[in-house]
Amino acid sequence: MNRELDSDLLNQVSGALDVLTHYYKDKKTVPKKLALAMVDIYGAFSFQAGYFEDEILEELERIGIELQEKAMELFSE
Repeated sequence: MNRELDSDLLNQVSGALDVLTHYYKDKKTVPKKLALAMVDIYGAFSFQAGYFEDEILEELERIGIELQEKAMELFSE
């Protein structure tokens, strides 16, 4: 909250999710800590209108959706 978004760190997280999805694709379970890290990930990027400028809100929503989709892929494989 109220900190600049670190694009490099976000890219690392996104890449790590890709690696984890590949690693766990043939497994029936994933560690609880991994699952907990992804619980309501979209909600962490969802803010009320007026909290940020519209362009920033749209970018945050896009990031939240992308991470949520990666989580769904990870947990549904």
